[in-house]
Amino acid sequence: MLWNKNFTLLAAANVFFHAAVYMQFPVLHRWMTDVWGYTGVEAACMAVVFGLSLFIPGVFNSYLVDTFSRKQVCIRSMIVLGLATLAYPWTSATWQIVALRVLQGSAFGIALMATGSTLAIDVAPSHQRDGANRAFTWSGIAGMLAGVVIGLAGMQHVAFTQLVSASACLLAVAMVLIGYVKISFRAPLDLPLCSSDRFLLFRAVPPGINMMAVPLVIGMLFVSVSDFSFYLCTGFGFLLYLLVRESVRRQVDGRIQVGAGQLLMIAGLMALHHPEGVYPLYIGGCLIGLGTGFSIGQFLQMMILLPLHCERGTGYHTYRLSWELAWACGIFLGVYLQSQGKGLFGAEILIAVAGLLLYQAFTYRYFKRHYQKH
Repeated sequence: MLWNKNFTLLAAANVFFHAAVYMQFPVLHRWMTDVWGYTGVEAACMAVVFGLSLFIPGVFNSYLVDTFSRKQVCIRSMIVLGLATLAYPWTSATWQIVALRVLQGSAFGIALMATGSTLAIDVAPSHQRDGANRAFTWSGIAGMLAGVVIGLAGMQHVAFTQLVSASACLLAVAMVLIGYVKISFRAPLDLPLCSSDRFLLFRAVPPGINMMAVPLVIGMLFVSVSDFSFYLCTGFGFLLYLLVRESVRRQVDGRIQVGAGQLLMIAGLMALHHPEGVYPLYIGGCLIGLGTGFSIGQFLQMMILLPLHCERGTGYHTYRLSWELAWACGIFLGVYLQSQGKGLFGAEILIAVAGLLLYQAFTYRYFKRHYQKH
């Protein structure tokens, strides 16, 4: 059974883990602009620093989880992430903020690898690991939306020090839940210190690049939409996708799923940019959440089917790195365009259309060709 005690604990921990990290994006951005006097673009650069830092420890991933206790690698990376979070109120120079973002990004990258690419696979039955990767991804998206809502709502009523403390508390809950997970002992392996294993699967990079169109748009929306009810509606739309996913997946091929997903996102963007009324905000959020589900569901399926034997964790981590980097770059692009006095609607539509055309013209054929070589 997939939803055994260990996997359920990990999925719940993943929700708290992502909520803790994603609530920091709006909180830190506001803090850097209001307290430190950074421009919006300068503050957004810190998000890109965070996204790029996920790649720093990647070459050591395999060595870490096959030499040391996998659960301890995960918990200790979260401890580092939490301590760095609590250190922000004590910073006194820009280089210290940069250093903390680099440290957080590196720790987040290790924790992502240790949870979704390692522990979630370890505790799942071998014949249900595809489902485990999908379910773990959905729990992360739920945590992401929850974190954004907590951050946006909290900024209006709670002091910065209390918000970073709340983020650290959410991380503590995630660590406690992971602590109760039982993982079979694995003898240390004699592995090289550096490798691409559990880091980047180059065969999965092309669909990963195509998939980045989705979080790029979401990152830009994060810049332009500060009403947390929009993100609640996005979560509702994503939940609707989960309810219809199985029936649709069996009857509709990947091209139609991605096409429908991107068209739903475009329709949501058009509704969102309607000049009057509050209902377009709600409708746009629901359509974007539903479209994100269809698109990401298919891209994730491709990236966990392309790996060969013993490459599943690497393929899944490639997906996670692609998502996180694109989200951070979307924030930067949105802030930059706004600083130039340009609207985001045209750029968001262009990215969504480009993602759809790239999938139909190249990525689908690429997947079929390389999957058939298994």
